[in-house]
Amino acid sequence: MFPRRTTALLAALAIAAPAAAPASGMRPPTPEERDALRAKRGLRTAAEAAADSAKLANQDLFDVQRYDLRIVFNPNTRRINGQVTVTAQSLADGLDQVMLDLLDNMNVDGVDSGGVPLAFDHQGGVLTVTLDRPYGAGEVFAFTVSYAGEPDPGGTGYFGWNKFLQGGYGKMAWSLSEPDGARGWWPCKDRPDDKAMVDERWTVPAPWVATGNGVLAGTDPGTPGWIEYHWVPSHPLTTYLVSIAATDYVSFSDTYDTLSGGTMPIDYYVYPGDLADAQESFKNTPAMIRYYAETFGEYPFVEDKYGMSAFPFSGAMEHTTNTSYGYTLIDGTHRYDYIIAHELSHQWWGDSVSPETWADVWLNEGFATYSEALWEEHLNGWPGYHDYMNSLWREHFDGPVYDPTALFGSTVYDKGAWVLHMLRHVMGPQAFFDGLRAWYADHKDGVGNTAQFQANMETFHGAGLGWFFDEWVYGENSPRYEYGWSTADLGDGTYRTYVRIHQVQTDAGVFTMPVDLTLVLPSGDEVRTVWNDAWDQDFTLDSSEPPSDVLFDRDDWILKASVTTITLDDADGDGVPDRNDNCPAAANPAQADFDGDGTGDACDADDDGDRLDDAADCAPFDPEQGRPDEVYPLSARRGPAGATHLEWAAAARADDYDVVRGTGAGLRAGDYGGCRARGLTGLSYDDPDLPPAGEMFTYLVRGHDTGCGGDGPLGDASDGSPRDAPCAP
Repeated sequence: MFPRRTTALLAALAIAAPAAAPASGMRPPTPEERDALRAKRGLRTAAEAAADSAKLANQDLFDVQRYDLRIVFNPNTRRINGQVTVTAQSLADGLDQVMLDLLDNMNVDGVDSGGVPLAFDHQGGVLTVTLDRPYGAGEVFAFTVSYAGEPDPGGTGYFGWNKFLQGGYGKMAWSLSEPDGARGWWPCKDRPDDKAMVDERWTVPAPWVATGNGVLAGTDPGTPGWIEYHWVPSHPLTTYLVSIAATDYVSFSDTYDTLSGGTMPIDYYVYPGDLADAQESFKNTPAMIRYYAETFGEYPFVEDKYGMSAFPFSGAMEHTTNTSYGYTLIDGTHRYDYIIAHELSHQWWGDSVSPETWADVWLNEGFATYSEALWEEHLNGWPGYHDYMNSLWREHFDGPVYDPTALFGSTVYDKGAWVLHMLRHVMGPQAFFDGLRAWYADHKDGVGNTAQFQANMETFHGAGLGWFFDEWVYGENSPRYEYGWSTADLGDGTYRTYVRIHQVQTDAGVFTMPVDLTLVLPSGDEVRTVWNDAWDQDFTLDSSEPPSDVLFDRDDWILKASVTTITLDDADGDGVPDRNDNCPAAANPAQADFDGDGTGDACDADDDGDRLDDAADCAPFDPEQGRPDEVYPLSARRGPAGATHLEWAAAARADDYDVVRGTGAGLRAGDYGGCRARGLTGLSYDDPDLPPAGEMFTYLVRGHDTGCGGDGPLGDASDGSPRDAPCAP
């Protein structure tokens, strides 16, 4: 239903152009125009649409299979008289009562089954029928309700007798029952998840024309001054899509060439004074049907027809095979082609694949609004599509897309369309459109819910999409971004661009999204996609040319509330932001860090990380060379036959070791002894000698670098001076 904003598709799904270019002139409506149209529609919540748990519990016990409607519409008295036969199947054993929806404006004259009266109770908008016996699961029963009254004029839907919006003149009979207004003019199980076959016999004053769903099976003059129109749909309908539109119409027809090579009639019913304008305003309809059929799958009701019937409404309503279209939109131009496209696409999204509950209404309206943008893309390519999607942008949408606060508000329509737009980019166009086609094919003539749609798209994405649906469908609001960038010349022909992304929204958590960053380069733009899933995140992008700019989500694949550019601090001016710079006070664009310790070579006192300051290191970029560290620890124990066994830990940069042996007496005099062994490559030594009686041996070990480092230390004396090294090279 359309009770109802602009700048450039990448990798668009290829769709063949129509043989003849459709007439142009459609422009995206402004948010104010969309809201003005939607304001004509009662805004209800999903909770309101699902009230009355006791009735719903009873309705879960039976499945309506068919409705046969015989209704007389009298515009003079503004009353109807009808008989509705309900054929249903029990889903539980012992079912002896059924509850139907029928507002109290209708008076029930009687209920019977095969001519046998049945007991009933009608109050509070519920018609409770006591069946002729208890029915077991799987059994089928039928009964007929005879009733009369003045249809409810609005609230849960609309029923009108006026032909023009101004009222007061012109007569007509018309319905608009979404979401649950069918109960205002005929008894039914008025909820979207129970589809049934429908047979419609509308009796209206002659020479009126009465339009309905499906195919016109015939007319019957009947009582003088009256005429019955018999409409038979070939597919099951949900109750809110059953339609009557009757007045002194004139009609004309067109033809849709089906994908299989056949033809299907397109029938238009308009007010006599609007005929010429309608022939121009409606001329793109066959091309639209063809485009949507090629994109989503064949038109759902190709065995029947597509039709449009004028009625006094500022928008339109997607009744199955017979859209009710506001007569004021018929102006001989193509200004309102977006409404035609919207209602037509509902034949796939809403009519064929219907919502399981009203909490899932975005599967109708978000899809149809997105289809408007697809039609614009078909006509005008990526620029047209981009502008159209941006025409749907708002800084703020109220409430979630699923289970919305208002069934027919901008969140459902426009944010719902943005959900599909973003999902297309997340999945990629091929997987996205394959997923849409499968969703239609697998749920045609049935119902679906949001969780099932998510699972369907995950199959084609090849990965989970819970993160996406949680934030965009079940969650509320949109991200606000800040981003900044700078570029460093690495000196080897590589330019490294640092990009920082902040999310700063206060009305929602972190949004996880792939973000396109466009590097504007001398030879052309390059798009790099990064995965943003944190409040504050840094990314690096390398290129062979210096960028003159970095654009954030240039093609608007994200429904962002705002984007602000920030400047990144760079104290040394080397192009590396301070937070990312391993030497923020010393220019080093290449960020060389030989030892990988996080401190760049430009400011690292020990570049090779060997614990030797570069000034004292004979090989500052070779941790394997340089004066060895002091050997520590060193241990001694008594070995076999009284020998002394020495062991020590490896010293950094030592290739071999020297052992110095002295005595206790010498040590006290500052004499460390002599070189006992030199060039040992192991980490132990056995001294077979025994010290003289009353004496002891002392041992020192030093490492030796065979490269530039030379001998290592023997440690320091008690006065802090280095110990002499008695082992000569």
